[in-house]
Amino acid sequence: MSKYPPMDDLLRNQRRRRRRRRNRGPRRMLFLLVLIAAAAGGWWWYSQEDVQPEKKDMRGVALSAATAVIDESVDAARAPLEVEEASEDLGTSKRDEELTAEWTEGESVAVRGVLQKNQSVFLALQDRNLSAQAIHAVVSATGKKFDFRRSRPGDEWFAQVDDEGNITRFRYQTSPEDIWETVRTGEGKYETEKVEVPVQTRQEVIAGVVNSSLWQAMIEQGEDGSLIYRFADIFAYTVDFNAETRPGDRFALAFEKIYLDGKFLRYGRIVAGMYAGRGGINYGFYYESDDGESGYYDENGENLQRQFLKSPLASVRVTSTYGKRYHPVLKRMRMHNGIDYGAPTGTPIRAVADGTVTFAGWKGANGKLIAIKHANGYRTYYAHLHKISKGIRPGKRVTKKTIIGQVGNTGRSTGPHLHFGMKRHGKYVNPRKVDFARAEPLKGAEKTRFVDEIATPLKEKLDAELKKSAPALPTAEIDDQPAVGAQ
Repeated sequence: MSKYPPMDDLLRNQRRRRRRRRNRGPRRMLFLLVLIAAAAGGWWWYSQEDVQPEKKDMRGVALSAATAVIDESVDAARAPLEVEEASEDLGTSKRDEELTAEWTEGESVAVRGVLQKNQSVFLALQDRNLSAQAIHAVVSATGKKFDFRRSRPGDEWFAQVDDEGNITRFRYQTSPEDIWETVRTGEGKYETEKVEVPVQTRQEVIAGVVNSSLWQAMIEQGEDGSLIYRFADIFAYTVDFNAETRPGDRFALAFEKIYLDGKFLRYGRIVAGMYAGRGGINYGFYYESDDGESGYYDENGENLQRQFLKSPLASVRVTSTYGKRYHPVLKRMRMHNGIDYGAPTGTPIRAVADGTVTFAGWKGANGKLIAIKHANGYRTYYAHLHKISKGIRPGKRVTKKTIIGQVGNTGRSTGPHLHFGMKRHGKYVNPRKVDFARAEPLKGAEKTRFVDEIATPLKEKLDAELKKSAPALPTAEIDDQPAVGAQ
């Protein structure tokens, strides 16, 4: 017989010892909690015995007073609230109620909302329990003044509904200054008018020097960079801001700022502009002729508009010019029959002149390509596109500045850019060296009036601001400086 106990007995004893150890912890904790509770109870009992009778009475009085206050608060909370109705313009809570309110038969109500994505005005009003007949009547009347096909998500609407479910007043707002109001007359008919919003127009003049980019220079003048696009558009026929902008160039412009209730709302028209750079000094002044035609003219009444834009992109940089170059993909010298504009994928591309689309699709190494035929034997080509705009197809007539596609990186390309080419009578030409004919200039008495009443006084304003804000333009070494395109 073995002198050692069996293995099963050893394991069984080990498990028992472990269970005992595990059970000791909770028992000790329970004993400690009971001890603490007993001590706390004893202290409380002892302290109560020491309290004087007067203090006990005071505690009773305080407890009774507190109970009374609580009872009054409960009664007040249960009573119905009486709230004065806030005005439509100032009542935030009332406005919030109108955002979710619905019409109930026999009750008048005011409802308002914001148009959501894939939602029509009809559906928005129908969601508030209004009848199709009532909605159709007011929408049809408003549609005579406002085309609801121009509705966009974010447009605001408001409707006042009587107890019979008729919409007595309807307002539709697409912007702070574009509001249409429809009112129901006593005869049950509707009349619609566009609300006259009292805005204030102020004319300002700024001037500056390009240090890094035209965009940044505009920001430094305290204005929004988006203003530069309007400014560049004035000289779109005479200055290629993608290729000709240089540090040290100067600019000045007189423009309108629109205010509503004393707060800046938006930019108005640029009435005059000046840009001085490697291409010389260019002026542009807005003028509306006697026959209703409007546009920009230089200081002598010459029309700034020409057959072709200087660039198919509003404001980027030239990465490769026209002529022979070392091809980055083919790794050999080759003629580059166009200009490459570096720009982010998705940048809008404009047709540089009126014309007819002759090709729109995939074209080998060109990737997605658009070709347009213009007057006087010209054709233009737009290659490596990311996307061709909807409706752009062979036979489609396009006008100058029409967005025909987006910059991309398709075909034989090393990065997002637009290759822009131009042919005249079947031969490639350098787009930057073609001298296109100007549009009709001002003549006779109209030219005299333009020069005397518009160009001369505005030019003096621009020159005075330029002299005050910007140093003289250095004429030497301008061509030696590196190109800096607008952002």
